[in-house]
Amino acid sequence: MKHKLLILAALGASVVLTACGHNAIQFSDGIGFNAGIDPEHMTANFTLRYGKILSVASRDCFELEMNGDATGGSETATASTQTSSGLKIKIGRQVNGYTRDLIEAGATEGQIRALLEPAPIQN
Repeated sequence: MKHKLLILAALGASVVLTACGHNAIQFSDGIGFNAGIDPEHMTANFTLRYGKILSVASRDCFELEMNGDATGGSETATASTQTSSGLKIKIGRQVNGYTRDLIEAGATEGQIRALLEPAPIQN
């Protein structure tokens, strides 16, 4: 049992520590409930949210457009409300630190392309 827990912890750590953080996007429309701990005050935190929620962590060459509207009847218990929303994402060519170092070193566009393109698979 001890070995299983150790393996499970190692797998969990490997997923968390090796995950890719490029352009993480979370969009929800409706009701959401969050529970957590506020580390500054060491208190429990419970949040009930309603509406459109957008969380974005993006890199360079990234464009995001969010729009939404709500139409509904009068404020009665039988009134229906319709919502529509849209999310447009445009991601351009993104580079890493190695590419920036090549540009600063004076590499030409052809040299950079040759390094970035995957090598052909040989049988």
